[in-house]
Amino acid sequence: MVHFRKVAVSWTTLFLVNLCLVALSLHSSALEPPGVFPESGELVAPTLVKLRNSNPSGAIFYTTDGADPRGEDGSVRSGAQVYSDSFESHDFGGPLSANRSMVVQCRVKSGEDWSELKTATFIADQDFSKLLVTEIMFHPTNGPPESEYEEFIEFKNTGEVALNLSGLRIVDVTEEGTDAYLKFTFPAGAVVSPGGFVVVAANADKFQSLYPDVPFHGGMASRFNNQIGRIALIGPDGGIATQMRYETHYPWPAVPDNHGYFKKRKPKVGFSLTRRSLEPGADPEHFSTWRASAARLGSPGKEEGDPKIPPLVISEFRSRSAGQLVDRVEIYNPTSAAVSITGWWLSYKRSRPYKHKFPENTVVPAKGYLVVDEVDFCAAGSEMALSSKGDRCYLFSATPGGELTGYSHGVRFEGSDENVSFGRSRTSEGVDYFQPEFSESFGLKNFGASFIPLLISEVMYHPDVEGFQYLELHNQSKDPLSLWLPDTPTRTWGLSGGTVGQKVPQFLFPEGTTVLPDAYLICVPESAGSVVVPDHAQVFHIPDDLISTKQGVLRIHRPLASKGEKIRYVTVDEAIYQNRLPWDVGAGGGGQGLERMNTSAFGVDPLNWRAGPVGGTPGRSLGDRLLRHPFKGGDK
Repeated sequence: MVHFRKVAVSWTTLFLVNLCLVALSLHSSALEPPGVFPESGELVAPTLVKLRNSNPSGAIFYTTDGADPRGEDGSVRSGAQVYSDSFESHDFGGPLSANRSMVVQCRVKSGEDWSELKTATFIADQDFSKLLVTEIMFHPTNGPPESEYEEFIEFKNTGEVALNLSGLRIVDVTEEGTDAYLKFTFPAGAVVSPGGFVVVAANADKFQSLYPDVPFHGGMASRFNNQIGRIALIGPDGGIATQMRYETHYPWPAVPDNHGYFKKRKPKVGFSLTRRSLEPGADPEHFSTWRASAARLGSPGKEEGDPKIPPLVISEFRSRSAGQLVDRVEIYNPTSAAVSITGWWLSYKRSRPYKHKFPENTVVPAKGYLVVDEVDFCAAGSEMALSSKGDRCYLFSATPGGELTGYSHGVRFEGSDENVSFGRSRTSEGVDYFQPEFSESFGLKNFGASFIPLLISEVMYHPDVEGFQYLELHNQSKDPLSLWLPDTPTRTWGLSGGTVGQKVPQFLFPEGTTVLPDAYLICVPESAGSVVVPDHAQVFHIPDDLISTKQGVLRIHRPLASKGEKIRYVTVDEAIYQNRLPWDVGAGGGGQGLERMNTSAFGVDPLNWRAGPVGGTPGRSLGDRLLRHPFKGGDK
């Protein structure tokens, strides 16, 4: 049997309890968020979007720019509108016409109370051409393995409508024709507003620790390539929505390649590669569109200001000095104001900038030069030196205290003859190229390039089915040219090629090879067999892989006199080609040879080459190649 205990309760107590329950009920009655009809989704035509308040009181406040209609202080945010179903109302916003992409944010407000936020995203006119890669951290440091988690990539919506990124894939295609490696797939509901950024990071925890206030998506599947990469965003139709390309070799900026920067006695660098121009015509695969970030760690998720560092350049150097001469480096200031480079660095290693620190009060005058040499390096106790066998020389901007600020300029060079200086010129693409000078001109305007006796005059890299590949060399001097060392006939000239420039020849000319004045050498792949050329032209068979069918670097090498067993070479002439603009694409598969137009200019400028007749002209002069000099004197 269950026993119940009687409890005396006064009417006053019951009244107070009931009153509290009623008050609590009234206070806790949460407002329902607005209903949105139709719901979020793809828009194929202008659509009326209606909002509905299911609460007995209150009004709907909304925005269409992605902002919360409730301000931080609980009041109505400036710019928020009150919704009304009436088209005639002048006091309220009418039905929303969703004829463009937009993000609707809405709440119900009754008195001082607000409902939960309701978000509806409407996507129309998905023009992904306005979505640009604007920043990438592809090689943060060369430090501990966890440094790979510092990688990220940033996109910006430069259009005027929101973009739905749901299902879009980030892939890394390092070379044309290879498989795409999936990096990331955007989740459902990922939207980037007009002018907004979206950031994808390799590791969420690492990224958040470095950039605590930056919204991002985390979890890229793998690392970026540390040297060269082509990143593409694949759209819903399987096509490329946007893309970019990067490299670590000159003329691409040096400091985003952080290999070797992690040293115990030096700070981590961690510069990103950031887009310089958002103009529609800017090529995202060209080096001129990109620069190093203005500060360490970059600026993911926000605009980055231009640091406006004076673009000082290395304009001349000598690396193999004999007698009373010493190695020298010349720095040129192209601006109209003097520039202090106190704290800047000069180094022979791209990956290790901290070699020679410019002392206090080091100034490069306006439109003027600063020349430093081995004596200056020794006096400063620096580790700076230039190798006579070939090396690099890089100038790095920095604070007066020596902290890098992102700008660099440099050159990679090979061995040279004694006491030969190299001067800067600029190609039509804005690439600085260094040529052996006719005479040194340190502290002065460059005198011009030295004469090239044997040069690459024509390249047939992609013939038609009836043709053959060949490389044409021309002796443009007035004297016979012996392709061997007088004191060592076994050491002969040679050729190299392929997609990457080689320091040593892949093919050596036979002993006793002599080129008569104004005569030609025709070099064909071994697989080509016998070919028909003019009687006065000599034919040599070279390795099949020396001439690439899409793009390549070709060099003529001359051996240096040396008593040792190892032979050192200098580059006599160099030519590059590509089967895309600004190169003449007529030579990229149509059976036309690529012909050099100006024999006094080095063969690295696209404007110095043009497609000739079908079948080419091996061993024959066109007589009209001397048209123009495409080089611009960089500082001179």
